[in-house]
Amino acid sequence: YRPLIIRGNRTLGSMLLDKKLVTPEQLDAANEMLLENLEKDDVRRASLLHVLLFELQVLNEDAFLEATVEKCGLALMDLHGCQFRKFADLHLDPSASWATWTVPFDIVEDYVMLATLMYPSPPVVKFWQEKYAGKNIIWYATSVRSFQSALEKFDQHPAAADRAVVPAAGKPPPRGHSKPPLAVKK
Repeated sequence: YRPLIIRGNRTLGSMLLDKKLVTPEQLDAANEMLLENLEKDDVRRASLLHVLLFELQVLNEDAFLEATVEKCGLALMDLHGCQFRKFADLHLDPSASWATWTVPFDIVEDYVMLATLMYPSPPVVKFWQEKYAGKNIIWYATSVRSFQSALEKFDQHPAAADRAVVPAAGKPPPRGHSKPPLAVKK
């Protein structure tokens, strides 16, 4: 997912600058750290959002969510209460979710519900539209904690290993692969 991560974060970075949520210097530093995380193959930390929120601690998540809702017209979704009963139907790939900071959380007939932090990024939107081609997608914005909680629930679900999409390399993801990064306390 390296090309998707790079393209997705590049467009997200532009939105963060346009909305004056970060300075050019902060974005440059975050981009360097993002590339370092990519070199370590740490898909969970290979995101500008992770770097800006947890490593540099310069992005206000509430301001980011407000800008996303304002720019994109999305409703906010708290995934803490979701049951995720339809894992097999959703074909959840934790690596894709971490690469795009997006998680499918429900499917009803021809509608797939996705919660994301990366909607302002057209490459991310395109990825999910192609993945669920032929389905209608309903997008929601979500918080970092909500997103992390959803992937942690998936990882802890007894049938997660049986129902997860196996990565292209043919090997199942290592145990604990989708655990969220720990927040740095201020």
